[in-house]
Amino acid sequence: MTLKLSHSLMLALMLHGSVRADSLGTFGRVYPVQEPSMLEAIQEKLKGWAEGDRLAQMEDEYRSRVIASINHPSGLLIPKAQQAASHYFDPTIITTEDIRGADGELVIPAGQAINPLDQMPLTKSLLFIDGEDAAQVAWLQQRLKLEPRAVPVLVAGSWLQLRQRLERPVYFDQQGFMTGRLGVRAVPSRVYQEDRRIRIDEVAL
Repeated sequence: MTLKLSHSLMLALMLHGSVRADSLGTFGRVYPVQEPSMLEAIQEKLKGWAEGDRLAQMEDEYRSRVIASINHPSGLLIPKAQQAASHYFDPTIITTEDIRGADGELVIPAGQAINPLDQMPLTKSLLFIDGEDAAQVAWLQQRLKLEPRAVPVLVAGSWLQLRQRLERPVYFDQQGFMTGRLGVRAVPSRVYQEDRRIRIDEVAL
């Protein structure tokens, strides 16, 4: 009975609006809670996992883009030949100053014409094609039967796929270095040496 009265009295005091909360004094030093809650710890862990997964995903995407750009570089804007035509490229240069050797001896005087083909002749023809054009790929295959030593050079398309298909080396004209230098204006084109000049034959398919 006494226990029930005590509980009732405590409940009444807790609910009564005039009850005053007095300080009971300090019984020991109080420190803030340092350990994070279980929920915060789980959320932080999940966040770390999410960031790690995202980083791995970004690395995979970057790796895929790099591999794709290597296997299938950006193509050049070179039109398809509409009619058969030929033109020449003369690699001859004229020196603007004296060229001397390691000991200062005169090797080539200024004003002398030099043709690189005299020292390094082009012994193989170069076959420039757009690898994304099935007709040009077929032309290349037929031409290689006539010229097994010819060198295939792509201006667009996947050199790796064509290499696997032909089972032989295939090159890609990166940034149009060769086509720009030789003056290849349309594809397919056959490039070869004729006398002391380079001849470019545009082939209409």
